[in-house]
Amino acid sequence: MGRRDGVRSGTSRGCLLNGCLTMLVLLHACVIGLWVWVATADGRAEGKARVALRSAAEAGQERLIGAAADGAVHDNEVARVFPRGKPAQGRLVRIERLGSDVMVTAELLGVGPGGFLTRGTYVTGCYAFKVALDGHRMPLVTVRELAVQNEPQSACTAAGVPSPSVT
Repeated sequence: MGRRDGVRSGTSRGCLLNGCLTMLVLLHACVIGLWVWVATADGRAEGKARVALRSAAEAGQERLIGAAADGAVHDNEVARVFPRGKPAQGRLVRIERLGSDVMVTAELLGVGPGGFLTRGTYVTGCYAFKVALDGHRMPLVTVRELAVQNEPQSACTAAGVPSPSVT
């Protein structure tokens, strides 16, 4: 049998430097990459939950514009936009009438993917929607974020909004 050129018999270069050491380095890089991915999973999941929360606020704004298109906003229309018992769409906290304007406070839920060994990431936000009704033009709905919570407690309670009521 012939010998390969460049590799001398009896040296450790063939196995150690050409095969085993390369595999050890690749395995080490994979372990470090997996560790970094797991360590940053919660932050990525929370970021996606916050994006979902902002989308829920924008959807609520659009639904309120539709409800106010006839020039008036009734309590039952607001209750349909933010139904009770459905936190993914929003939980109505209070309705206040300020002259011709209506101020709606709602708690919304943003759901993100689960982190490492968890089912899901939840972020709650308390938002104030001001519906400006002017008989001469389309209704204007502005949104203001009052508070955002990562914990399961109420974001509106953390923001100091009084207990739920519909007036």
